Amino acid sequence: MDKCLTHTDKLINHIYWFYEDLDLMPKKKHYGLSINYSDIKERKDDFLSELVNTIVSWVYNNSKSKSLLDERFAESKDLGNAISFVTNQAYKKFRPGYPQGQFGELLLFNLIQHYYKAVPALRKQRITTSIGHERFGADAIHYKRDGDTNVLILGESKCYESKYKFSSAFETSLSSIVTTFNKLDSELDLYLYDDFLEPTLEDIVKQYKKGELKNVKFELMCLIVYNETNAISGDCEDSIKENIKQVIRSRCSSFDKTKFNSIDANLLARINYVVFPIWKLDELLNDFQTKVGSYDAGRT
Repeated sequence: MDKCLTHTDKLINHIYWFYEDLDLMPKKKHYGLSINYSDIKERKDDFLSELVNTIVSWVYNNSKSKSLLDERFAESKDLGNAISFVTNQAYKKFRPGYPQGQFGELLLFNLIQHYYKAVPALRKQRITTSIGHERFGADAIHYKRDGDTNVLILGESKCYESKYKFSSAFETSLSSIVTTFNKLDSELDLYLYDDFLEPTLEDIVKQYKKGELKNVKFELMCLIVYNETNAISGDCEDSIKENIKQVIRSRCSSFDKTKFNSIDANLLARINYVVFPIWKLDELLNDFQTKVGSYDAGRT
């Protein structure tokens, strides 16, 4: 199953992360992330470039990418042309004007694979361009085998570029992940026999639907990307990163804890958070849209 994981190391090299109790429910370790720093320099351009480099793997699995590449190369006898063709085909799965959702879902796809070593079972981005399949409950469904346990990881991403929206993003993410969990079985019916499931995992999903998959365990992941407005100070990499930690801790500590009360305790225990502040998020999203939307000028 590990061979189905995509390459995430180069992207993660440009992400700073720590793993600790963020004063959230459930009480366990969660992830705090930011774009990485080298000394006093934020590595925003490299982070974005490496994120965009994962788009083809988000849309197509390795066998499909290779098939498209080989077919185009056989026609053109030009490797550069074939690579550009596959890339543009993947970019066409993006809807112009929706950078927030797609940025967050692409990031979620990479983080679940890297931190949980779980492979994608569903190609969500292909669904968004299919008539009648506009909305699927989960932003991500991943799978891994852990000993005798079949682990299904459901992920939700919320990305808010507006100022002062951390609490809104967090609350919406909580609500969405609960809805995703509750509606998973009925939602899967819509996609089980379409070309959206990974072929290597199709039998596992079918076994789950039939009630034949044993030792199933669910894990839920909420990614909260938001525009941070607190200034970051520090005269070196370590002090800047310590300041980022304090910002994330402060945001999480100030979240209204009563919002957790409506969630079943057993379900709440399965939720994992990834909190990712980005400074000048609107500018980053514009750059992201420019990179993936450059083909639109010739689109019909």
